[in-house]
Formats: sequence, C-alpha cells, structure tokens
Amino acid sequence: MASKSYSPVASYAELKRVAEALDAAQTVAELRRLVNSDGPKVGYKAFCYMLGGKMTPEAMKPDEACAAAAALAQAGDAHAAQAIYRAVLAAHPDHPVAKELAG
Repeated sequence: MASKSYSPVASYAELKRVAEALDAAQTVAELRRLVNSDGPKVGYKAFCYMLGGKMTPEAMKPDEACAAAAALAQAGDAHAAQAIYRAVLAAHPDHPVAKELAG
C-alpha cells in the first residue's frame, strides 16, 4: 500500500466494481477488455494502481468507502462493512471513522 492516498475522479463504487472485475479476470483477453472499457471510466492511473496491487479503492477513496460500509451495516451486512473498514485502516491507520467503527 502506498502511504499517500490517491484520489481518482471515479466514485468508490465504480473503483470497487473495477477492482472486483480485475480480480475475476482469467485471461489476457479479459484484461484487455477491462482496460478498454473501464480504464477511461476510472482513469488509467487508478486502473494501473489496482491492476498492480499497489492501491485499493478503499485507499483511494477512504471517506466514500466508509460511507458505503455504513450503508452496508445499516442494511444488516455488518460482515461486509467490517471488511471495508479494515481495508480503509490498512491504508489509513488513523482514519477516524474507520478507526471508530472497525470491530
């Protein structure tokens, strides 16, 4: 993880969707399709950070990630919310919201 946050223009939800698609890609052809379809949407720098494992959506958009986690917790999915808070804390150990709400 990088020590400094990188804040792309894309929303946390969009970054998370692309990160999951990258994780699920099985072939070079799938990766090429993702580069062409999603690279422009999230920004190629963000795309490369996620592809190289140097940055996560939670590290890039910690406040939006915490808001998404709070919505999940309110909807009854505390397990998913805690995973997001832990991911935020991995990149931003002093993030006040994640620190307070992480179990």
